[in-house]
Amino acid sequence: MGLVCGRTHPPVNNVTEADLEAEAEAERQRQTPTKESYLVSASPSGRHLVLAYKTKFVTVEANPGEGEYSATGQGSGCDAVDETITAILCLPRFVPSLRKRLCVCVCVCVDCSEMYVMVGYSTGWLRIFSETGTLVTAQLLEIAPLLSIKMRTPPPIFKVVPSKDTNEEDEEITLLFGSNTVVSIDGQSLWTGLRASERDLSYDGTRAFSYKKWTFQQQQDVRDVVSLGPCQGHPLDQPLLTTRVFSSSATARFLAVGTEPMLSFYATQDTVRPLMSAMSMATYMVSRVVPMFSYARSWWPSSTPGSGPSLSHPPIEPALPIPCPLFFSDACRHMTQISVSPVVSNSQHHALAVTSDVLGRVILWDVEAVEMVRMWKGVRDATCGWIEVTQDTLPHTEDGERERPLRVLLFLVMYSTRRGSLKIVQMRHGRQVGFFHLGPGWHLVQCGGEPLGSSMVSIERRRMAMEEEQSECGGLAKCILIGPGGEVRNIVITLQGHLRGILYKSV
Repeated sequence: MGLVCGRTHPPVNNVTEADLEAEAEAERQRQTPTKESYLVSASPSGRHLVLAYKTKFVTVEANPGEGEYSATGQGSGCDAVDETITAILCLPRFVPSLRKRLCVCVCVCVDCSEMYVMVGYSTGWLRIFSETGTLVTAQLLEIAPLLSIKMRTPPPIFKVVPSKDTNEEDEEITLLFGSNTVVSIDGQSLWTGLRASERDLSYDGTRAFSYKKWTFQQQQDVRDVVSLGPCQGHPLDQPLLTTRVFSSSATARFLAVGTEPMLSFYATQDTVRPLMSAMSMATYMVSRVVPMFSYARSWWPSSTPGSGPSLSHPPIEPALPIPCPLFFSDACRHMTQISVSPVVSNSQHHALAVTSDVLGRVILWDVEAVEMVRMWKGVRDATCGWIEVTQDTLPHTEDGERERPLRVLLFLVMYSTRRGSLKIVQMRHGRQVGFFHLGPGWHLVQCGGEPLGSSMVSIERRRMAMEEEQSECGGLAKCILIGPGGEVRNIVITLQGHLRGILYKSV
């Protein structure tokens, strides 16, 4: 499956030699593999992609019948001089009770997902767009480049114990800024704000979302961070220390990688009152009407950034320091990325984490035991992801329900950008099950998770949503590969009683 955008062809009549040469040159440029670095984020199913480069982003959607991705929207949001896009997130929102007419007199309620795009900028602005590129809200929470945007949601329903109380689930979007500042946005409040703005055009955005703001003072430079959420009464066994790293009453927990030290565990028991986003959504949207139309005319507009009206900065709330009870330090090792394994039984339970550093090491960590499990060497400029495969061999009740959650096998995928090699290893102590030489220039993109707002609906509603053909609910973690020529490929691990093989194929 490839990424395509529509283009017009010149008329057949009155075609000059210069036109033919120009068309041939354009075709050669389209077929030349791209070597530029760009940002990409995928929806849980991989059906929707968001790609960003410098000052522009585009949203694409898969067309199963045609075997291609087609553009559905575009945008920018860059207004200040030299402002660029530094982080993106494809954000599906759970939309309950969408009425669908089957015939003249029969209507049913269908749960579906609606796509949004969260975009971070070098100026610190966070802007949320609709799938078509319409600005929904904009917030300035810190005056520093926004480096990453990550989302934590509840597990799929097949991982949930039937008797479990879903009220314990929470959702969170974590923002990392270049000033070692982390902002945790409450996912439920953001879902409520997006839903209110969709229903009421006069909604002023003063209740857009609530958030907490932390500063990581233990590390010199934070490159990446993940949130583990609050502790749900499962204190961690610490063989390395006499004291517990994460208290059973911890209200926020983070894992951060960077320099001096390379890996830090942050946790706090303080019940901090959430902050409220100060910028009025409606006021900001009114002030943005002119620049919105200026960059919505074409794919790469000729207007230069900074042509829009200047806006005064809203008040910036100070960040609170968060304790660091444990860290791992190596003066020669600088970690660049961290990724936690898919949630196990609730949104706060991640069993494993994987980190990569500038020395070509990929390290697997046990999050609960706070110890190193495995290490792989020679994986230069590594990007890691996770793949889940189910084994549906569990007993069922008389009603067809499983007596306990479905068994899921977990695999770690490592792609070396410098060497162009792809390695797949079964977790946690399993063997290497696949190795491919792809060549440089590919992007390994993680898919999986649940739409925003899944914790606010019942398991039955989520189960009904899974039955929809275009649903983003209930999917397993998976990875897709985007090649330098725009091709998109799936990594499929096949099982037949035991691990049998790996299919590397186009979507």
